Amino acid sequence: MKSYDKETFEHLVLLVRKDDKSDREWLLNNNCRELVEFFDAIEGMENSFKWLLDNNYRQLAATVDGYNGNDKAKLFLVKSGNRELAAFIDACDGSKSAIAYLMKQEHRGWLLVAKEFFDKEEKKEKKGLWGMLFNLGNPFR
Repeated sequence: MKSYDKETFEHLVLLVRKDDKSDREWLLNNNCRELVEFFDAIEGMENSFKWLLDNNYRQLAATVDGYNGNDKAKLFLVKSGNRELAAFIDACDGSKSAIAYLMKQEHRGWLLVAKEFFDKEEKKEKKGLWGMLFNLGNPFR
């Protein structure tokens, strides 16, 4: 598995946060296309998932698969020596033990990316809840 520096993770965090064209371009121009494809695959782009597989980024593809609920993918990550990516998946769901593991093993970059995905999902859920409440009409009439 390729290692990424702090600056690369910062651009990935910003890509997750706001899907900004400049962060996407920075990653592409700095030989990190796999992270752009990783983000797009998590966002549901099947061709990006296929790109990860076709270009031998199986760990990132398994991370996407695990993020989408495939426990066998998490097991693959652990068995292939990519425990930090398995922990990343659980940290995206707010698992305290996964967060503690990433901190202890000094995988701060993956921890920050997981927090962005967690926050993004929370916003979706809140919008969903509020949207549902307001679609029911004004409860005070």
